[in-house]
Amino acid sequence: MGFSEIFIILAIALILFGPEDLPDIARTIGKVVFEIRKATQELTKEFQNTMDTPKNVMNKAFEQTTSSRSNEQKTQAPQSGDKAVNDEVLLKYEDENSKDPLAELPLDMVSYEEKGASR
Repeated sequence: MGFSEIFIILAIALILFGPEDLPDIARTIGKVVFEIRKATQELTKEFQNTMDTPKNVMNKAFEQTTSSRSNEQKTQAPQSGDKAVNDEVLLKYEDENSKDPLAELPLDMVSYEEKGASR
């Protein structure tokens, strides 16, 4: 709004309400605007806290896991050759004596994508 528009609005308000009531009306309008701004700020702060809560929880959990991992790595001196062998053993499922764990499931639920896998 420009200065002329504000001046016209004030002149109309002075004519409608008179010089005695105009300060009271201005004070009341100021209080209403203050309360609206306060409520808006509180609502915005609450909304922002609600949006940040999951992010803060995830960041805290991530920091805890990374700090515990770094503490474990510092306390345990890994042996590179021994660890690689253990990882390979854990990643492979090759037990010749046991039967196929998927054999009991219906065939339409099981997908054998590896070559040489038996049904």
